[in-house]
Amino acid sequence: MIEVKLQAALVHAGVNRASFLGEGAWHYAWKVCREEKKLVLRIPKAIAYGKSVSFDEEAFKAEYAGTELYYWAVNKAQKGAAPDFFKFHVSSELTYTLETFRGKQIDLHSMTEKAAFQIGSKVGSIQRKTEDIPHGLSGFGYLTWSEENGLKGTLNGDVHEFLKEESKEHLADYQTLCLAHPKFEDSVVSKALQLAVTSRKKAFTKPQLVNQDASPENILIDENGLCLIDSYPSIYYSRGMAGNFMNLYETFFIALSDTPRYSRHQFSTCAAKLKLVAQGYITGYSAGNRQIASEVRGEQLLQLLETAYSHFCLLSEDLAEETKIRYGSKEEIEARLPVFCEELKDLASSQIDELLYFQPKK
Repeated sequence: MIEVKLQAALVHAGVNRASFLGEGAWHYAWKVCREEKKLVLRIPKAIAYGKSVSFDEEAFKAEYAGTELYYWAVNKAQKGAAPDFFKFHVSSELTYTLETFRGKQIDLHSMTEKAAFQIGSKVGSIQRKTEDIPHGLSGFGYLTWSEENGLKGTLNGDVHEFLKEESKEHLADYQTLCLAHPKFEDSVVSKALQLAVTSRKKAFTKPQLVNQDASPENILIDENGLCLIDSYPSIYYSRGMAGNFMNLYETFFIALSDTPRYSRHQFSTCAAKLKLVAQGYITGYSAGNRQIASEVRGEQLLQLLETAYSHFCLLSEDLAEETKIRYGSKEEIEARLPVFCEELKDLASSQIDELLYFQPKK
């Protein structure tokens, strides 16, 4: 079936087949050519994370139109930092995307420590600059698409109130964790979380276009430099997604490296490089501004908390096949809780002075 779809896409897109590049969680990818231009053709999988993927026109168009918008914004912020060509076709018979080929994924295992830091710094700088590009969309949150409204945020209303309610949920989740696992209870963590919540209330002004997925497999390098692909854009508090990046590279990828989703990357064997990417990222993102760095670290603390809380919640559920692929068995999930507990304490103790320093003056 995929070969039939591939042939149809090649004809429809007007490209020639070159070679199979590989597969991600959701798409197969081929390197193709149109005249002298090298492109990447992606076709969605029929089965992803162990379950069938049904055709959903609005979902596909939201994903692909969001990617197109994010690539445009990145290139406005820093030319060449995203594919300069991106098109997509969505129908029940044939769905695919076509974009500029920009080289190979970064290889954390073979790169030097200096290169890891530099890559992180470039990604941080690009993402910070991209946040300043007006996105022109209404609403906030994850993106949705409809024939009537086109691309927009899924949520409406007062985004500041939404952030306020989200912050309350973070603090409530910590209390729930402490009741179920008393080892999580720590006065420094509790204080740091309160400070992070206060910091985000002060720092947040308006929702901006952000990217939730800048994992190593989505960072490419070629003769033209670094390129970000396969974005997962949304419209929200920008420091939150910066904190998400820090949590992914300093904790999440390493802790979940043995899961079916991440095992092929062997993240546990390059943990030091991942952490250097994170150090570079916050350096590039903050551009030497201590307050911005503190705001990002506060959001990282909240993201780490939610990583622990989501693991705790999974222990009381019947795990679907998709969940097992993403997180592993219940035994593996439970074994991570003490790790997250210690990392939460370490991060809180290392950042509390900075969080205190930048609190609003009474």
